[in-house]
Amino acid sequence: MSSTPLDPRLRRLVRLGRTLSLVTLVVLLLLVASGLGIWLRPALVEQMVVPRLGLAGHRVSLDGASLCAGLVISAVPLGILAYGLLQVRQIFRDFGRGELISQTLAHRLERFGAAVAVQGLISPFVGAALSVALTLGNPPGERALAVSLSSHDVVAVIVGLLIIGVGAVMREAARIAEENASFV
Repeated sequence: MSSTPLDPRLRRLVRLGRTLSLVTLVVLLLLVASGLGIWLRPALVEQMVVPRLGLAGHRVSLDGASLCAGLVISAVPLGILAYGLLQVRQIFRDFGRGELISQTLAHRLERFGAAVAVQGLISPFVGAALSVALTLGNPPGERALAVSLSSHDVVAVIVGLLIIGVGAVMREAARIAEENASFV
């Protein structure tokens, strides 16, 4: 594909990149705001978080300390999510500038893959920490430690590693393209 500005395929990719950069930013802001905001509404925590942790039917403590701990614990994966989505946004911005293969783009892709893989790796630990935080205020004998490993966690690690691999291949392709361009 020609990389001249007149190439309609490149123009479409540039427009798509600009649009997806904006969409990614909006999604990022909504996910982080809702992920943290849920901890401000105990009813939402009980309705959405408790069942996902495997604590449905268990007594949970939704006092200020538990909700604050839940917010702090949730901030870790949300921070990783935000970092990964910022990398995706930058990739789309690169596309929006017509940059399709570069060392920088490859590095961003690898960082996104790392964020996806780390999300999958820490998910069971985050869930366990949240289960403790939400039951710590219970009397002895009613506290819980819920540990789970889902296929989603395993797939996230595998997909993250795949994305890292694709980034490494792109980095090599960018190196070869830069080398070839220096001959011309």
